[in-house]
This record gives sequence, structure tokens and C-alpha cells, in this order.
Amino acid sequence: MADNYQSYLQGVAAMRQERAQRERLNQLEYTQAEYREAVRERNAAAARGDWQEFELRDNDCIMHEQQWQSLNPPRPPQMDPRAVEWLNRRKAFRERHGQAADQAIQMAHNYATAPRTANPTAASVGAGQHGMGLTPNTPQYFEAIDNLLTMYAKDYGLRYDPEELALTPNEAAKASGLSANQYNAGLRAVSAAGRLGQKR
Repeated sequence: MADNYQSYLQGVAAMRQERAQRERLNQLEYTQAEYREAVRERNAAAARGDWQEFELRDNDCIMHEQQWQSLNPPRPPQMDPRAVEWLNRRKAFRERHGQAADQAIQMAHNYATAPRTANPTAASVGAGQHGMGLTPNTPQYFEAIDNLLTMYAKDYGLRYDPEELALTPNEAAKASGLSANQYNAGLRAVSAAGRLGQKR
């Protein structure tokens, strides 16, 4: 009985979410149509030289632009999958040192991506105006980050070992003696049972 009630509640929640999404999309379409009409009327008023009407329609345009922004806020940029993989492989370093590890990685990133200066002076290097000029998320970039952390993390009281890498799913499957499909199926089963990451 409790399972049926839980399923019912989940169904109601899913329907409400679908309805909210439909309403949001309808509002976006309506706002776009209203905006296009206000722009058309504003431009027509400008062509006629009717500046009072132009200002009224321009205010409508501004209102619709603001409404569009509130309904469709900018999303944060997605992180490059290569960077996500690199960070995941350095899980031990990041878990051990927390925010300090992320700050060290950010400092290494800043230096690696700062423009390279042909004739750096002590003042320009000290002011952070000299770097390696590398493109982010390239093999050379990741190698430079590893090298910078290896050389300088200790200066900030951190221990970084470039060999201390988490296994990739394919490496873990190979180490377990299973195929990638078998390994992933087992991982999904453990995760579904709620046992993933639990210590016994």
C-alpha cells in the first residue's frame, strides 16, 4: 500500500514538473512574440518620426527583454570534459587538501595560461604578467599543471604526487579482470543498492 502511495506521489510530482515546464515554454514563446511586435511598432514609429510612440514602444521592448532574462537566465558555462576528467583523476590531492588544492590548481592554471613574455623582467614575473601562454585543456597544458603542482605545491604546505591518480573506468575494469560492460553493470548495481562509497 505504501509503495502504491509513493508511486502516486512521484507521478503527481512528475506531472507538476511537466506542467511547469510547458507553462514556462508557453511564457517564453508569448514573450518572444510580444517582443517582436514591440520592436516592429518601435521601428515603424521611428520611420514615421513619431518619437513619443517610439519611446513608449522602446520601453515595451525593454520590459520584454527583462522578462525574457528572468524566464531564461544565462547558464554557467559547461566545464570542458577533459578538465573534468583531469580533476577527477586528481581526486586524492583534492580530497586531502580541499579548497587549498583547488586554489593551487587555479594558480597553476593562471600561470600556465598567462601570455608568454619574450623578455620577462623580475617585476613583470612578480606582478603575474608573465606566463607560459598555453591553451587550456591541451595535453601540454595538463602536463604543465602537473609539473607546476609537483614543483610548487610544497611551498604552500600541500603534497602533490602526479602518480597518485584515480583509475579511469576502463582502467578499473581492466584491473578487476572484467570487461568494461561487466564492470559498469556491477557498478550500477552497487550504486542502485546504495552501497557505493560506503565503508564497512
